[in-house]
Amino acid sequence: MARRRRETLARVTGLKAYPDPPEGLLVAHEGAVLRLALDRAQRRNALTDDIVLALIDIVEAAGSDDTVRVIALTANGDHYCSGFDLSLRPPPDPSARPRTGATQRQLRWHVNRLITTMQETQTPIVTAVRGWCVGLGVHLALAADFTLVAHDARIREPFTTIGFPPDSGGTWLLPRLVGVARAKELLMLGRELSGATAAEWGMVLRAVDDDELDASAEALVQELAGAATVAVGLTKQLIHHSLTNSLEGQLAEEGLAIELSSRSDDFKEPGKAKKEGRPVRFEGR
Repeated sequence: MARRRRETLARVTGLKAYPDPPEGLLVAHEGAVLRLALDRAQRRNALTDDIVLALIDIVEAAGSDDTVRVIALTANGDHYCSGFDLSLRPPPDPSARPRTGATQRQLRWHVNRLITTMQETQTPIVTAVRGWCVGLGVHLALAADFTLVAHDARIREPFTTIGFPPDSGGTWLLPRLVGVARAKELLMLGRELSGATAAEWGMVLRAVDDDELDASAEALVQELAGAATVAVGLTKQLIHHSLTNSLEGQLAEEGLAIELSSRSDDFKEPGKAKKEGRPVRFEGR
């Protein structure tokens, strides 16, 4: 079955800008698509320090790679991501009290930077969620541009139930997607949500049956791989800036984006295709 099919992804080779992926992360560069797969099924794909830092570097590198037009983020096994693997953290040493502010300093370059990197890159990111999606895994899914979920996916933000508030942008992402009241229910009470309900709330793009998830995500990946990449990337940037921008500032940014995209080959392509009587073929240039 599709949900049990293991991704056959190789490590990126010949691209010095990309770091060598750590254990638990598979990476493949296939034409216009950069494929990333979480590969710790035995731990429900819980993230490690090495995986978080590698994802930051890889997504940043992809944003500067003209050959990459879309990033596909998947997870092997029956579950998407159970959050960060806290079992890898050493037990606290009572005799070695950390300097005040250590946690917030560490978060800045760690999981927090992963979310901002995903949001800031102009390269669109597509992800597919099945099984458990918990904590940091939820924020990973919400930071993507197009998130498809299985109807029976299990989504949960358990932070307060184990005694601390959310990290990695949960309190920024969720209110913007589902509203303040629902965000409070999810974040303050730790309620579990199904994939179907997440789609109804506008938290993700759509929910599909589990056996349709991979094909639905791949269709979207291929659509973006053949889209007008410059215009798509600038539009992503504009949408994100609009959340904090004034109308006047947004209109000015739109004007600059139009000016920039109008100099791209893809902008000229529809006119050329019509003149030559052929289908439009965007090359991402």
